[in-house]
Amino acid sequence: MPLSWIKIRILTYFKKRKSKENINRTQQEAEKEENPYLPQLKEILDAILKKKKLSYEKLVLVVIDGYEIENVLLAIRCIGSELNRLIVLTDRAAYFENISEKLYEEQGLIVEFFPKTFEKIAVLGEEETKGNLILDFETGSERQEEIKFGRKIYIPVFKKPWEDAGNLDITVPIGYNTVIVKNIKTVHKQPCYDKFEQAFYENE
Repeated sequence: MPLSWIKIRILTYFKKRKSKENINRTQQEAEKEENPYLPQLKEILDAILKKKKLSYEKLVLVVIDGYEIENVLLAIRCIGSELNRLIVLTDRAAYFENISEKLYEEQGLIVEFFPKTFEKIAVLGEEETKGNLILDFETGSERQEEIKFGRKIYIPVFKKPWEDAGNLDITVPIGYNTVIVKNIKTVHKQPCYDKFEQAFYENE
């Protein structure tokens, strides 16, 4: 066999191997950036707010949009009916049009939208800045800068893992620490219906 053919076969082998490694790495990154507990966000936040002695009436939620829009919309559907104030930092406000209209029609909640700029995120931790709980949906690949959250409750949805702690308990990252939330089951991602949607589907 000519030497040139041997060289071509060797190069082809390593090219395929590298391609396979890249695919595996992409799959691993995708798995790392999934959160199987997201459908239980309402239940998890209930426990966290209780620990922090913060009621939904006084909660001003700031959502940092990022990654897959379905995750962000799912979270808002889960807890939207409990909110009196919702601030969304996003570069794709059009995707929130339907859910923001629904929140306004059903409970008079006006969702406040702001551009997701570095300057806006940089001041989130300042005391005079609106919001006392920050839900960050960005991934580590989207933003490398550390978010300064000050004394506010900062929950990264994808940047840090939410881990199984045994006995249906999970550890949820909050700021630089973690909080154990008890009796949370892992389920497949599914819509989190509000009471009106739930009644509709139950009567089908």
